[in-house]
Amino acid sequence: MSQEIKPGEVLLELEDVSLSFGGVRAIKNVGFNIKRGEIRAIIGPNGAGKTSMLNVINGFYHPQEGTITYKGVHRKNMRPYVAATQGIARTFQNVALFKGMSTLDNIMSGRTLKMHRNFLWQMLYYGPARREEMQHRERVEHVIDFLEIAHIRRTPVGRLPYGLQKRVELARALAMEPELLLLDEPMAGMNLEEKEDMSRYILEVNDEFGMTIALIEHDISVVMDLSDRIVVLDHGEKIADGTPAEVSADQDVIDAYLGVAH
Repeated sequence: MSQEIKPGEVLLELEDVSLSFGGVRAIKNVGFNIKRGEIRAIIGPNGAGKTSMLNVINGFYHPQEGTITYKGVHRKNMRPYVAATQGIARTFQNVALFKGMSTLDNIMSGRTLKMHRNFLWQMLYYGPARREEMQHRERVEHVIDFLEIAHIRRTPVGRLPYGLQKRVELARALAMEPELLLLDEPMAGMNLEEKEDMSRYILEVNDEFGMTIALIEHDISVVMDLSDRIVVLDHGEKIADGTPAEVSADQDVIDAYLGVAH
């Protein structure tokens, strides 16, 4: 049984994690932790192993070596479905939405794991099933208002501009009410105004909901503004771990990622 994790305590810890695909080692003996209530950034150049690391955390990949401890319990070969039921939600580098469905229906799909009535009740949409859906709809409407997307609630997401699609994907993840939210390049392809909006939402999710966030992002200025701590990967290895000030002053990071001369 998992233990209660208080703010500031370690929610998830990875120790000496290694992941290989054939003869290619994507992650090499990496260890770091994520504390409850923080925004934890994972950065590095292309091919550093960042997305592979998120895939390890949410159970899509199973490392050949190392240990993962989540909420005080050693986790082995967890599947994404199980990770979701235990409070880990995920957005993707490339938007993964049901393009023919409306914004509202896409966000409602994030409530699926929290629906307790069986399929027959859902088909009948009567009595307990109806009351349950109304409760879930109320939660979804709160997320819609929070992210300021009420005006597109009925619009098929395939018709939306990319920046709004990213916001809908965030809304679906928030509808799951996760304890750990994994964001894989949430601002990729956005203009400056869209990045500012997304940054504000991420900070508010962390502050108002107390949600723990692990973030991959290429925009260094965004990472430095949002993050409490940053871990830096390069060619699958950890080269730095610390506060934004510590990481930005680390010469290994400057050489490998920031590209600034000595």
